[in-house]
Amino acid sequence: METSNTKTRLINEITTTGLQNAAKKLGAPASKKQIRKGVAKNISLIDELLRIVLIKDKDSSKRVQRNIEFVSLGIMAAHTFYRGFKRKKPLWIYEGIFLTAALGGVLLATQHEAVKNKINR
Repeated sequence: METSNTKTRLINEITTTGLQNAAKKLGAPASKKQIRKGVAKNISLIDELLRIVLIKDKDSSKRVQRNIEFVSLGIMAAHTFYRGFKRKKPLWIYEGIFLTAALGGVLLATQHEAVKNKINR
């Protein structure tokens, strides 16, 4: 039976290969090392933001932290777009698209939770 470490490594490899193929199809070929470097620094922020959004706690400090991380993810996405356009690096532009899509997904999850909580009241 596989250990969780093996499963994590397999998931990471599949994700990296998928992102590499997507970048290649979009016209920005990149190595797995480039993709891991670009995505790894942002995955932890997205993961933490999803944990905060999906938590059931009504603590106001969690809402403040969530809002700060929303803003930081938006700024990171905008900066990556700007840097990609300025230096004519398509891979950075696609990384900005990835961050924007992640931010959109988290915002949709937040709105879904807010609507669900409003209906249950």
